[in-house]
Amino acid sequence: MDIPIKPRGYPMQNPPTGIYSIASLKRIAYLLDDQFRVPFTRFRLGWDFILGLVPMAGDLLTAIMSLFILIAARKYHIKGSVMWKMLGNIVVDFLIGLIPVVGDFLDAGYKANAKNVKLLLAAIDEQNSQ
Repeated sequence: MDIPIKPRGYPMQNPPTGIYSIASLKRIAYLLDDQFRVPFTRFRLGWDFILGLVPMAGDLLTAIMSLFILIAARKYHIKGSVMWKMLGNIVVDFLIGLIPVVGDFLDAGYKANAKNVKLLLAAIDEQNSQ
């Protein structure tokens, strides 16, 4: 799905590409939050949940991977207020994941990476409309 992108500072024909492309960021969010379907349910889990089962180290690793979407937002010249919201989502996700067992299941429902990609896409759309 191609989304027209015209971030500030980039001409329409030259948005960030490669690992910073919208498709790559959506893929990262999918892998971290939604890759696996729980059988007989509509609920999905990703590597964020699986790695989060490893106390502290797993949560730290997934938080670092989540920061990649925030770094990409900077490449798209997203407003600071949106980037702060994205960072807040990552911090909440990390802190929830630190709670033994229960936190991992709450973390699976929070899906910070999917939220951050939605925030990024909304900010890009807002920039395109200006």
